[in-house]
Amino acid sequence: MWLLERLVPDSTANNLSLAFQVEGALDGPAIRRTLSILFRRYEVLRTVYFANGAELRKGVVPADEFDVPLEESDGPDVPSDAVADGLLPFVNRRFAFDGRPLVRAGLFHHADGDILCLAFHHLDYDIISGTTLLEEIIALYGELAVGREAPAALLEPVPAFHEPEPDAAGVEFWRGQLEGFDPDGLDLWCGAADAADPTLKGDQLVRTLSPEARTVLRTLQREVRAPEAVVLLTLFDVLLAAHGAGPDLSVGSPVSVRPPEAPRTVGHHTNVLPLRVRVAPEDGFRTLVRRVRDTYFGALAHAAVPEDTIAGLLPRAGSTWRNRLARHLFNYFPQLELTHFEIAGRSARPIVIENGYSKYDLEFFVASSPDVVQVTARYSSEKFGPADAEALLRRYEALLLAVAEDVERPVGELLVWSEQDHAVIDTANDTAVVHSPPGPANVLEAVHRHAGATPDAVAVQHGDREIGYRRLWEAGLAAHATLAASGVGPGDVVAIAASRSPELTAAVLGVWLTGAAYLPVDPEHPAQRVAYLLADSGARAVFTDRELPLPGAAELPRLSLPAIPGTAPQEPLAALPIRIDPESPAYLIYTSGSSGRPKGALLPHRAISNIASDYTVRLRATPQDATLWMTTFAFDMANLEHYVPLYSGGRIVVAPDEARTDGKVLRELIDRYAPRILQATPTTLRMVYEDVADRLAGRVVVTGAEPVPVVLAKRLLAVGAEVVNAYGPTETITWCTWGVVPDDLGDRISVGGPIQNIRMFVLAPDGRELPVGVRGEVCIAGDGVCLGYLGRPELNAERFGEHPRYGRFYRSGDLGQWLPDGTFELLGRADRQVKLRGNRIELGEIEATLLGHPGVKGAAAVVVGDRSADGRLVVFVEAAADAGEGLADSLWDFARAELPRAAVPQEFTVLDALPVNANEKVDHLALEALATSAGAARSAEESVVTGDETADPVVRGLIGLWRDLLGHDDVGADSNFFTSGGHSLLGAKLLQRIEEEYGVAVKLADLFGSPTPAAIAEILRSGAGDGTDSQDGEAGDTEGARTA
Repeated sequence: MWLLERLVPDSTANNLSLAFQVEGALDGPAIRRTLSILFRRYEVLRTVYFANGAELRKGVVPADEFDVPLEESDGPDVPSDAVADGLLPFVNRRFAFDGRPLVRAGLFHHADGDILCLAFHHLDYDIISGTTLLEEIIALYGELAVGREAPAALLEPVPAFHEPEPDAAGVEFWRGQLEGFDPDGLDLWCGAADAADPTLKGDQLVRTLSPEARTVLRTLQREVRAPEAVVLLTLFDVLLAAHGAGPDLSVGSPVSVRPPEAPRTVGHHTNVLPLRVRVAPEDGFRTLVRRVRDTYFGALAHAAVPEDTIAGLLPRAGSTWRNRLARHLFNYFPQLELTHFEIAGRSARPIVIENGYSKYDLEFFVASSPDVVQVTARYSSEKFGPADAEALLRRYEALLLAVAEDVERPVGELLVWSEQDHAVIDTANDTAVVHSPPGPANVLEAVHRHAGATPDAVAVQHGDREIGYRRLWEAGLAAHATLAASGVGPGDVVAIAASRSPELTAAVLGVWLTGAAYLPVDPEHPAQRVAYLLADSGARAVFTDRELPLPGAAELPRLSLPAIPGTAPQEPLAALPIRIDPESPAYLIYTSGSSGRPKGALLPHRAISNIASDYTVRLRATPQDATLWMTTFAFDMANLEHYVPLYSGGRIVVAPDEARTDGKVLRELIDRYAPRILQATPTTLRMVYEDVADRLAGRVVVTGAEPVPVVLAKRLLAVGAEVVNAYGPTETITWCTWGVVPDDLGDRISVGGPIQNIRMFVLAPDGRELPVGVRGEVCIAGDGVCLGYLGRPELNAERFGEHPRYGRFYRSGDLGQWLPDGTFELLGRADRQVKLRGNRIELGEIEATLLGHPGVKGAAAVVVGDRSADGRLVVFVEAAADAGEGLADSLWDFARAELPRAAVPQEFTVLDALPVNANEKVDHLALEALATSAGAARSAEESVVTGDETADPVVRGLIGLWRDLLGHDDVGADSNFFTSGGHSLLGAKLLQRIEEEYGVAVKLADLFGSPTPAAIAEILRSGAGDGTDSQDGEAGDTEGARTA
């Protein structure tokens, strides 16, 4: 208790009170004399303390020297039903450990009757003390107020009771009870993380069990043959286990340790016993009740061992500042609180003053009578909110009713949900929409309809080129003919490795007309990775717009993208030559694999049709709308930009790559094409915001793929944008939720609820479905779910499952929870997959890839800093014995050749050995700390300059740009931009600065190949960086065909 005072010096969590209000007035002199007799009678009330640093010395004020600390004044100017809050400032005034008593009294005159309030420190007082003192106040005042003498029995002095030293047998009992106990296993899957600087602030809610529950409890008690207190405690244990604590569980239970001969002794004589019970999910409730009963009575036999002594038996310190023996407390009272009494002939009512603190995460106080059971949930405001407490109380009653149906049923099978949980989740998942004529069944059919109904309406705009729907359709037919001539048929896979363009869109249509699925390939990826995708997918051909090195796939047919005809045919449009099966594959897309092998997710047409039709409605997309196509085709976020316009008959505007990093370019596009719908990752939005802020009013901005910072969302809202935060893994086609960010946004952003024909739920590690507000793995079912991973049956079995109501589902690996409004909040990754600057990266894949380097014995990848902003991807390697010099530099070249750009680490650090934790696993937390401290040290060493003593003014100027963007001065002529803390998006900014300073457009590919100031200076001098990889259109031929 003293430790808590020192840990949270501003807290008054140990201040307790005893107060009541009478009808009419109290006799001030009689009250003073009553208190004087009490304080002189009880030595413990005259005990004082002296603080000396960490030490606390105790003394006692002699009875004849003790002055009653009574304050008399007008009471709080509030109605009687709010008087408890009005008395709180008096109760919560801090006690000073300076030799003054830890008790004070107040007599307050109130319009509805006088109030007597006593405030105590918990060191000298507990709840049982309050019962004793109130009875004696009633008896003393009743005599003194009418002029009679105090009863002789109440004048007898009562010395302070000193608890005996714990006996050896008791200590050994608790040592055995706590053997192997891990306090870190007590945290729940709901509520916030522990506060670094606790305040102990708390609040409470009270719920009376329904009459049905009261009756059921009585029946259940008889069935399991246990005291009501044990039954209710067991229910509390199961409730905690269902919310993530345990299965090795410890619940605190306050027990009076007063001697049998003095059961009403005043003072602090309560021990909180840690009742350790294993709540095994396979056990029935009856079995658990017996276990709890045995634990409870065993603990009672050794209750005299002080709590501090018990805590000292734990083998190691806890990982948080909170109580290591128990984070949750259960207390049972076999009677309801006193509501009225009489004192000196006047009616009086107790005033319960909650001090606004909680020393535990959650405390359940159960007061029971034959007719009523009342449960008070007191909770830490730093952990929980009122909605959390209300939900736990409701589930407690629901659990009681569920258990009573079958006391032998394994508790792990119980669905610990309240009616409100069912209502929220069932409503959110009521998303069924049947696709039926006259609407198009899929995107291919939609484009065919537009080609017939509005042939000249612009489908794709690329620079000055405007391609109508009929011309686009004819190019798709040409692509289909090319594929058929190459032997491609239904069920095959066709790779498309090209820049965004009308021709690429036509190639997609051609693939679908053939009954095949396309494989989007980023032609900028390393050749080895492209070759792996082509080989693993079994691609039958590849559409491309460039020379593409394909090691190991030289025989694969390379096809030119289809030419867009110069004019649309005049003859009527022929019927759609193919009927698409909704379950047939539409595209195959590869994502990171934890084993080092990327895995291909096969998405069916129903998935594309579902998001296209849903988002068309939600975005209010019309044929008059323009949508910017900014996202790389190989990133599935492009699906919205590509297929919603095609489905709705709108116009796709192909944006150059620079639009994702250069706000001025994006601003020009907005001014020129007036797109109403924009989509970008939060990283992109942050980079371009200043340049486009005044152009966003009235536009819909869809964002996702990484956490959206609240400050960014508020800035977008402030300029009049309609902001949508969406979520969806690749395996469930881009977006499976829709979350409109409200104008009155608070401190967290949800990703909304499931879109049409999507159902979402949250699973515990043991497979139980979790209710509202409880963290677990986000799972997605419905039309958006992919067909599985190509050729990976073991992975399909692991990541996909069957829900009894929702059907086939995908385990996302993301942590999340339902919110009370039926939307989802994401809370990070369950595994080591991360989203960095909008790119999904499997840290295990990076590690596995680097282990292929002959100089690497071990590798560990970590992310340092804000993952949604400028987080750094750092790799630590343990060098092989024959690694030789220059390992870190060679790793950069190796990673650049083997990994996608977004997955190439910014820093490599070579260690003699990778640190391991107690489980003999690589200690990634220690490496994160090491990387963080190394980065901080580097930033602090601004006076250290490496290798910039050069006479070359261009190199010196580039070093300045390096330093400005990287945020540190440890840069020289040969400093690698990426291993010095840079990344691809920061590199794009660097290239903008270089073009502004030197008038030369350097390609991002050039920066990856020549990432030092000295090397870029050579490119500037040669003029080689002509920047011709822009997507603004082809030079010299606006409509012409391309040949392979």
